Amino acid sequence: MRFVEDLCPPALLYLIFLVVQLGLDGSLGLWATFAVKLVLGGATVIVLDTLCSIELGVVSWFLVAAPFVITSIATAIAIGTRFDDVVLQRVQEKFVDATAREQDLPENTSSPGLVKTN
Repeated sequence: MRFVEDLCPPALLYLIFLVVQLGLDGSLGLWATFAVKLVLGGATVIVLDTLCSIELGVVSWFLVAAPFVITSIATAIAIGTRFDDVVLQRVQEKFVDATAREQDLPENTSSPGLVKTN
């Protein structure tokens, strides 16, 4: 695999991530997703390697690292603002309200949309 050996480090790292994603998609039977990722991921590897070959390795590293940095910052903000607790609390309130409404129904009446079978 001469092509893989000649890749610059950012393109090789992206190729490794791509192979892992393709393996997961293939094992789950997501063949349309597999095909799209294969085509777009292959093109991205070629673009990253081309950037390295024209002395723009820093741009190539930035393109590979940016999603990880953005995800890390977003996670830190969510943890710092306790965003996950707020969302979870609202979801739990809706669940409790729905359960309470079902329990308040008399047993001999049926709700609209429900079919009562005997």
